[in-house]
Amino acid sequence: MDELLMDTTYLLPVFGVGLKLKNYERKFPEMLNKYSVSYNPVSVVEAKWIILRLLKKKPGKRETLLERFRKGLTALQYDKRVTQTALTNPDVEEIADKLLELGLNDYFDRMIYATATSHGGILLTEDRELHRLAEEENVPRPCKVLKWVDLASSL
Repeated sequence: MDELLMDTTYLLPVFGVGLKLKNYERKFPEMLNKYSVSYNPVSVVEAKWIILRLLKKKPGKRETLLERFRKGLTALQYDKRVTQTALTNPDVEEIADKLLELGLNDYFDRMIYATATSHGGILLTEDRELHRLAEEENVPRPCKVLKWVDLASSL
């Protein structure tokens, strides 16, 4: 079974943040059955930052959003179909440092991309910069970098 590492985007619905990806709710379970699905724990931190930004726009939903995050975190911890990778290791750090030299400044993106690369897996991301980076020569890369639309059509 191929390993597929999800970018933070795909964890957001677990935390109660909706996505506008075609057939996401129907195809997500199919993805879990077809791939060995994982995420880097830095995505949980990034998801929390996204929720904290939402709180600024919707202060009346503070308790609801924070409770959804906690419930989502519990769901992730107990769902055996999704695993958490190690936050980092020397190989991930070496790749992430190379990506910084190439101008990828977002730490979360570097860690997620580097983890998929280190594991030799598929990276599922909507991030244009990560897709562009994977097409450059002499850049470490995962075995594939896919968008949701590409993955969903193959399920």
